[in-house]
Amino acid sequence: MNPRRTQLFLDDEIIEQTVRLQRIIHQPQKHPANPIYTVGAPWEGQGIVYLAGVYVDPQDDLWKAWYVTLYPPAYPEIIYAICLITSPDGIHWTRPELDVYRGHNGEKTNIVLDLGKVGSVSGSTILYEPERAPTPWTLIFSASVYGTTHYKGYILRSADGVHWEWEHPIPHGVDHGMGDRCTALKGTDPEYPYLLFSRGLDDMHRWGLVRSVHRVAINADRAASSPQRILTPDLEDDPAGQVYHAHAFRYGDTYVGLFQWYWETDDPYAEMELMTSRDTITWQRLRPRQTFLPRSPGGDAAGAFDRRTTDTALSPPIRTSQPHRGPYLMRGGGMDTLWFYYWGGASMHGKRHLTFGRALGLAQLRADGFCSLRAFRFPGTLVTKPFVWPGGALLINALIVGGGGNGGVWVEVLDEDLTPIPGLTRAEFDIFRYRDSTGHPCTWQQDSRAIAKVTGQRIRLKFYLENAELYSFRAAEEYPEPS
Repeated sequence: MNPRRTQLFLDDEIIEQTVRLQRIIHQPQKHPANPIYTVGAPWEGQGIVYLAGVYVDPQDDLWKAWYVTLYPPAYPEIIYAICLITSPDGIHWTRPELDVYRGHNGEKTNIVLDLGKVGSVSGSTILYEPERAPTPWTLIFSASVYGTTHYKGYILRSADGVHWEWEHPIPHGVDHGMGDRCTALKGTDPEYPYLLFSRGLDDMHRWGLVRSVHRVAINADRAASSPQRILTPDLEDDPAGQVYHAHAFRYGDTYVGLFQWYWETDDPYAEMELMTSRDTITWQRLRPRQTFLPRSPGGDAAGAFDRRTTDTALSPPIRTSQPHRGPYLMRGGGMDTLWFYYWGGASMHGKRHLTFGRALGLAQLRADGFCSLRAFRFPGTLVTKPFVWPGGALLINALIVGGGGNGGVWVEVLDEDLTPIPGLTRAEFDIFRYRDSTGHPCTWQQDSRAIAKVTGQRIRLKFYLENAELYSFRAAEEYPEPS
């Protein structure tokens, strides 16, 4: 456990004991302006296919999104190309005029990479790696040679996200032993820095699995091992479900993953669910199991662009305190929120004539808001496992439920034997009440520095909750005063 990093409650790893608390999974709220981008240029084809990533580029402060155009009818020479759109605020998106690929009339397009004559291709993942400057942008995808379906992994680098250079061109990719719907994650092994999630072919064929998720680490030249299974439907799941694909990102002191359910019903559809891991090897689904990013309700009669499919960008959500624009205001106003971009559509497998026409959507969640521990009706407590306090203020992300003024959060610092430490007891804590904060500095007798006395010591934290929700905590570098 590294308390400098945000501590979430996606699993029980940091929890020693809870009393009368319940883990609540939260869903992001979809933006009312959805879809916030639909294709319009002839080379974009009939809709967004694969959303490779969305980032705020620190070089120019522009929001940038990369997505795939697949077999655009007006451009039959294009099989698979990657396009770029930009935005000043994350809501209003436009196509830049770039010099990489010219249109039929000589006009500039927003295409940044055309794969040329290629076979089967899976989704592409964009990673931002500032430590790799001057080429901090990395593009990873799997593809096969034209006329074949044997996938290999390919890595490309870019200084600006527009002009790309191959580590090894097709067909000299990494033979990873997996199928399509491949995504990528930056790992921690310097020799094999990238983790691919896809469908391990040997394992699926051996056991006759439906669509599942496997993992393998690679570098630009080779894979570290054969694919290892990390997720497949189990006996608790409806047999109609298949795990279509998954992707993940580092968040605080853990990894958060999103996987897509493909439901083979009479009216097929797809939605996203959460999973988590501490090491990228062993993954578990959040409990209670439920949809994280659902399709919009109402079906064809309602006409929502994402009425049968949601599929999140293959990048981390963007954390921002940017005010929300127009009529939409998240609870808490200017508090930090997570912006999840996704592509959605009017069909899944089974209605091929509607497969295209997919567009870009946005859903927003409070920072660290994947899940919370809630005390409602009865007071509850949480005691953490012991850890070394590194110094700095204790920040909590918490919410008082309801507006009756009868809720609160208190924090007590204990030694390993559960004895309250004088000066840091519940009685001395300044109650968190009438509040909704994504980063509240805790104080004891109006002093955020009170906790400095246990710097370097092994402690436990005990949270007392009444009509409240606790989302996360962490140790700040300094001692900010409470707002």
